[in-house]
Amino acid sequence: MRTALDQSHSHLEAIANAMPDPIFIMGQDGTYLDIIGGQERTLYADGRGLIGKNYRDVLPEKMAERFLRVVQKAIASNHLQEIEYQLANEEVSGIAEGPSGGQWYEARVYPVNSDHYGQPAVIWLAINITGRKHMEEQIEHLSANDPLTNLYNRDFFLDLLNEEIQRSKMNNQALSLIKINLDCFKNITDGYGHEMGDKAILGAAHAIQSVVKEMGPIGRLSCDQFMIALPEVKGVDALRIGKLIQEKIVAHKIKLDAEQSTRLTSHAGVTELRSPEEDSYQLLKRVNQAIHSLAASREIIRIA
Repeated sequence: MRTALDQSHSHLEAIANAMPDPIFIMGQDGTYLDIIGGQERTLYADGRGLIGKNYRDVLPEKMAERFLRVVQKAIASNHLQEIEYQLANEEVSGIAEGPSGGQWYEARVYPVNSDHYGQPAVIWLAINITGRKHMEEQIEHLSANDPLTNLYNRDFFLDLLNEEIQRSKMNNQALSLIKINLDCFKNITDGYGHEMGDKAILGAAHAIQSVVKEMGPIGRLSCDQFMIALPEVKGVDALRIGKLIQEKIVAHKIKLDAEQSTRLTSHAGVTELRSPEEDSYQLLKRVNQAIHSLAASREIIRIA
C-alpha cells in the first residue's frame, strides 16, 4: 500500500512534468542531468534526448561556453542568474519536434542545494519569449519609422543625422544633406482625398529609395518633405544625386481618376558639412535656405 509520502511525491512529480516550460538540471561541468516539464511542443522541443550530454556536445561552441559560464557563476555566487538568448532547434543536436526557426528564451538559473546529482548543479528554467520579442521589435519599428512610407520618422532621422555628423567629424570624412519638398501635394489631397495623397507620397518615397539605395538614411520630415543624409559624399556629388531623385519623382505618373493623371514636381536644397564646429542645426538651416532661395528662380535645386 502506498504511503502518504509516496502519494505526495507522485503528485508533485505529475504537476512538475505537466509544466509547459522546461526546467533543466545542469551540472557544473555543463552536463544535462535531468529535465522537468517542457511539454508544450509549440514553444519547446523535446529535450529528453539531451540528458547525459554536455553543452559542448550539442550546442554551437560560443553558446556552449556562454551557458557554462552562467551555470558556474550561479554555483560560485549562490545567487540567481538571468540570461536571454536566441537559439534554433536546428542548432541543437539530439532534440526532436518543437518550433522551427530561431526562438528567443529567457532563462532563470539558480543553484540546487543537494548532492543528489554527484556534482554541484543548477536548475535552468527556460521560458520562450519569442512572441514578446516580436512585439518589442514592432513597437521599436513604429517608434522609428513613418507608418505610410516605412522611412525614418522626423525624430529618429534627426537622431541618426547627429550620429552621422559625429562619425564624419571623427573620421574626417565628407557628409552631405539633401532636402526634398514636394510641390502641389496639397492640391492632390484637396481635390482627390487623402487616399490619393498617400499614393502620391508612396510614389515619391519609392523614387527616392530607388536612387539612394544604401547610400544613407532617408527620413520623412513632414507630410510632403523628405531628407537624405549621405555619409562620405561631397556636396557637388550630392547635388547630382538630388537632381536624379527629382527626375525619378517627376517621372512617376499618378492616376487621379479614369481620365486624369498628374506628376509631382519638387524643389530641393543641398548642403555639406564644412567644418568640425558645425552641427545639425547649421546644416538644416543652410539646406532650408537653399530651398527658400529658389522662390524667385526657375531652378528647382540649389546647393548652399
